[in-house]
Amino acid sequence: MSSIIEAYYKEKDPVRRLKYLKKSIAQGEEPEANAIRQELWDIRYQEKTGEGKDSRADGYMGLWMNMEFEKGGSKRFFGVSSARKNLSKIMKKLRLEEYENKSELHKELLYREYCHTVETYIALSESDKNYNTYLFGLLSMKEESSRSKLKEDVIETGVKLPQEIGMEKEFALLTKAVQEVHARYFGNDEEDEDDI
Repeated sequence: MSSIIEAYYKEKDPVRRLKYLKKSIAQGEEPEANAIRQELWDIRYQEKTGEGKDSRADGYMGLWMNMEFEKGGSKRFFGVSSARKNLSKIMKKLRLEEYENKSELHKELLYREYCHTVETYIALSESDKNYNTYLFGLLSMKEESSRSKLKEDVIETGVKLPQEIGMEKEFALLTKAVQEVHARYFGNDEEDEDDI
């Protein structure tokens, strides 16, 4: 993988990611893979945000945030069916099943986007002052407590939620990405292995 594509997968900003991708394409790197990356970028960032003509909403992050919202849905009346319906609709819009079933290269590059999504969520959560507070935002968490909260949060969203709502198959590739990124960021101890 070229240094440009490595930078593409490290970059969190959609517009800067596209610049890296276009640079790689212009240099003739990985034509087949870059064509798929471009398709995935176009679908992932298809919505504009309204914060300027170039700003883009992250569809995968939108899916993740909806998964966050649906946590604990199995305890609510009609929670499971509502969660399944909501998440299936978003996944269909993002054409995730289609890309997962096209070719091994499509699946591999979709997996890389999933890893990028989880990494982006972790980075945003670590830098978000609201995430790292409690008691209505009045008190800040200690770094260790905040990290522990984030560690559990990622597992609850990416691993436990699909199990709770019976969508393990639909989320299998994302769950695999969650497990890889989680292990890389937080390590795996014996307690984690029970959840992962």
